[in-house]
This record gives sequence, C-alpha cells and structure tokens, in this order.
Amino acid sequence: MTYWTSEDNVAGKPGKALFVILPTIGCYRFRIGKACYMCSYPASAPKVKWGQEAIVNYFREALTKIEGKPGPFAVRIFTSGSFLDNGELKPETRRGIFEILSKMDSVEEVVIESRSELVRYDAVKELAEIVPDKHFEVAIGLETANDDIADVSINKGNTFSEFVRASEIARNAGAKVKTYLLLKPIFLSERDGIRDAKESIIRAEPYTDTFSINITDIQRGTLYERLWEKKEYRPPWLWSAVELLIWAKKRFPEKRILSDPVGAGSPRGPHNCLTDYDRVIGRAIKKFSATQDLSYLENLEPECREKWRYIVENGLLDWQLAIW
Repeated sequence: MTYWTSEDNVAGKPGKALFVILPTIGCYRFRIGKACYMCSYPASAPKVKWGQEAIVNYFREALTKIEGKPGPFAVRIFTSGSFLDNGELKPETRRGIFEILSKMDSVEEVVIESRSELVRYDAVKELAEIVPDKHFEVAIGLETANDDIADVSINKGNTFSEFVRASEIARNAGAKVKTYLLLKPIFLSERDGIRDAKESIIRAEPYTDTFSINITDIQRGTLYERLWEKKEYRPPWLWSAVELLIWAKKRFPEKRILSDPVGAGSPRGPHNCLTDYDRVIGRAIKKFSATQDLSYLENLEPECREKWRYIVENGLLDWQLAIW
C-alpha cells in the first residue's frame, strides 16, 4: 500500500495528514529520459498502466485510513509526477477525487503536486471550485531559485520565471501555493547549500504560501547515489536544516515552514555524526513542522555542532570531507 498517515500541520494547526501515492504512469520527464538527478520516485510507478476508474477506487481505499476518525486531516496527493498532467490523470478523474473530498468535513486541507509548466488556470480553478471551504494548495517543485543550480545540479527543466508564472496562475484560480525547495543539491558545499536555500526562500516568498524544505536524501539509481558512493557527495547535516528552518520562520513568521527529514540519522539521509541524537533532531523537525513552534528546534542539545560549524565556516566541499 502506498498510503499512510502522519502527524502534520493542517491548515495552520496540528493535525494528521493522509499521504496517498496514486498509481499513475509517473513524471513525463522521467519517461523521456530527463528526470531530475536526485529523484527515483517515477521508477516505482506501475509498469502496467492503471485505468482511471481503478485509480479513483484506489483513492477511495486510501481514505478508509481516516474515515470516521476525528480530524483535522490534510490529504496530500502524489503521483510520482504531476496531478495536473492529463497523461497521468484525466480531468474527470481529478474531478472525481475532489468531489469525494468535498464531502469529507474532517478533511480541511488538500494538496496536489505539479510541475510548473503543467499548471493551467482552468484545471486549477475547476478543482478550487469543488472544495471552496478547504485549504487547497498546489505544490510546485522549484527546488532552487538559481537557474544555473536548477540546470547543473538538479536537471529540473524549469526556470524561476516559469515558477512565478505557475504560482500566479494557481493563486488567480483560487488555490494557494506550496513551494518545494531542495536543501543542498550536488556540487554545493554545506555553506553554499544553506545560502542557496535562504536566497531561494527570499526570492520565492512573494509567490508562496507554504514552504516545504526537502532535505536531500540518497535515492537509488540516481546521479546523487553515484556521487555519494564515490564519497563526492554527503547529504546535508541536520544542523543545516535546523539553522535554515529557524531562520526562515523568524524571517517570514506568517508563512508555514514545513520539512520531513526522510532517512534522518542514516548514511543515506540527512545526518550529523550518525549517533542516536540524530533521530532526536529528526523528530524535533517533524514536531516543529506540525506545530510551527520554534522551541522544538531552539532547545536541542549541541551534539556535534562544532564540527558542523567548522565545515560551514570554512566552506569545505564534500570530497574534502572524505579525506579530512
């Protein structure tokens, strides 16, 4: 089953989210050999194409995880691609899914994902009008506001200006915008990764309602994995994520700042010195995300922080750390 629930922030308050990965054919750029360098999600898409009715039935099955239970709930819908891609989901399928959600009072937030170029006014407006009383967000993978980094380190295939266009379309159509940013793409030092994320937040803030900081983890079969295996890339330090989240929430207190540190405390995930305390920090990040309460991050023990600070202050690159 590719659906689960987790503690989360729901329309600005603590609650639970149901995460559902629909069995579509996945991202079109992956299918034409132009996938983002860090992403392996489309590789797990079904090898046999599902019918649209079967996809809706699968979604109904996923909703049994929260039906009859006290909310509030957010429903976050993934496709390993773009919810607004007609090649993955037909308009009538999207409408059917939203009509189901419109009847669920415990669901207060609905989030879909789309690449910038697939955000269309009519498609978003149609969905927004079905759930007018819910917090409806279109999540867009900006990753970085720096077009050079987006090209060289991510292979995103989008520019910042295209993200701005998509954000304006989504908002004009009645949706809010969640912006995904990637902390520390390849070829950046720890210091430059933090700096790029902060600069991206500042540039994207006027077009964003919620920021989701994706702390890079190592997915199988990717360029990131190959560099990691050669000790030429290290996932971000958890202290980098903590610094970024505190800075972002203080700089823009009216924005939701979310992060789910996948694989925290493991060699493939964000980590500090691979001690048990790494997982404590990972849980603190999730608590902060759900509550937006900075005390979860500001009261952490400074374990291994001096080593991280030395690396950041001296701008050390990952290949230098392998021999340091």
